Amino acid sequence: MTQQVLIEQIVQEVMRRLMPDSATAPVSAATNNGHEVVLAESVITADVLAEKSAGRKNIVVGPRAIVTPSARDWLRHNKVELIYGATATTASAEMKSSKLVITHSVSQTIDRVLEDAGRQSNGGWNRKSVESAGDAAQKVIGELRRESSRVIVVLTSEPEVVACLANRNEKVKAAVVADAAVVARVKSGLDGNVFVVDPTGRSFFELRNMLRQISG
Repeated sequence: MTQQVLIEQIVQEVMRRLMPDSATAPVSAATNNGHEVVLAESVITADVLAEKSAGRKNIVVGPRAIVTPSARDWLRHNKVELIYGATATTASAEMKSSKLVITHSVSQTIDRVLEDAGRQSNGGWNRKSVESAGDAAQKVIGELRRESSRVIVVLTSEPEVVACLANRNEKVKAAVVADAAVVARVKSGLDGNVFVVDPTGRSFFELRNMLRQISG
């Protein structure tokens, strides 16, 4: 039995014990544009996504929602964006956020940091996952072409590659940042709009402080 299968079995058992009966189970809410859906479930699995989110481009979940490994695989395979929001009434506001995190690296620490950011008073970060450093750079360029005022963070194990490729576009001012102090210098001295971070080995608090410095 693989570790992922074991995790899924544990999650299913937790859901069986904690989730309400089907008669009182939370109902998903589709937002006005039809491209996104808000899921009220506290545990998000691949089966939940397949049942309630097919054809959607964006999935909004609660700030404390547990997203299983199979659900993240489903999101990547279907190229669907995951957004940590609060309720259906805040989904549209989250979608209009000018703050974006592009993740090339995946870890539980990153998930926790973004969940924490979603609970902050100044709003969370939209999240897009990509398959490679080159894809991350192209996503940065595409987003800034559409909305030049966006602030973008890229979490990748290849930060120099992403920054170099992204900076070939005139709208991009990307810099590799190692801590909150470097973030402050890039913001004040270079007016940077893309902050590239290697999350490898970094703690929850290090990443959280960098995100807060970037969004502050």
